[in-house]
Amino acid sequence: MTTRDGTETDAPTSPPVADAPLKAHRHAWLRELGIVLGFYYVYQTIRSLADVPGVKSRAHGNAHWLVDAEKTLYIFHEQAIQQAFLGANWFIKVMNVYYGTLHFIITAGLLIWLFAKRYTAYRVMRNLLGATTGLALIGYWAFPLAPPRLYLQCDGDIPVVGEGGGLVRPKCFVDTLDKIGGLWDYQSSAAKAIANAYAAMPSLHFGWALWCAIVIWRHVGGRRGHVLAVLYPALTLFSIVVTANHYFLAALGGTVILFGGLGVSRWSERRRSARHAAALQELAVTERSH
Repeated sequence: MTTRDGTETDAPTSPPVADAPLKAHRHAWLRELGIVLGFYYVYQTIRSLADVPGVKSRAHGNAHWLVDAEKTLYIFHEQAIQQAFLGANWFIKVMNVYYGTLHFIITAGLLIWLFAKRYTAYRVMRNLLGATTGLALIGYWAFPLAPPRLYLQCDGDIPVVGEGGGLVRPKCFVDTLDKIGGLWDYQSSAAKAIANAYAAMPSLHFGWALWCAIVIWRHVGGRRGHVLAVLYPALTLFSIVVTANHYFLAALGGTVILFGGLGVSRWSERRRSARHAAALQELAVTERSH
């Protein structure tokens, strides 16, 4: 580049500091841990409300209403899908592990990877995940819902071979974790202390899966990344249905909270940018006055 006196100098070899990617502060993880604990506290507070008299009956009443709505829309096929796979115990166990364990590991793993490798993107995606989760917590409080595994009292059991050699089907949903098993079940003391039996709407599993798909599509990329970004939420949708933990409309609820979280996070980012611009303008005015 050329200076005012005509002297030639080398062009800058690095971008301005303002364009440099943000890096996490040494102790930034403590703040993130505090945010996680805050969300967990709110979740536990809402979970405790499930024991309030009347909530259980509301949750089952909402389940009957939702099933009727799905029948009206011709999308009540969760029971048929589960029954089609109940004979393959090993496959159901894999889905139970996926639903109860891998789902959380994959979401947390992507969040940690963004924090360590893509901190600028991490802040945006962290806010989206937080807003999505916050909207889900509101949904659990406002609309308690009994999941399919608690819908009606089953007369049958896991399918067995009948007298004619055919497979005898149950008359309603099966709690696959209880009947077939996985790494844990809802009857364990840990699950009873953590799980909210009536937090089936919206499906945070599916909402988080869509969040993971966005991360993989945008920040992993490539053909494999794009294929994985499509397959992951599809597999999650299948797992929440075949294990009788969520309805299709609950998955739609998970989609709604993701888009709602996107709107909230964008609104928050615009406000943050506006405050930052105002602060810079005020600083510039102050410097000129001196």
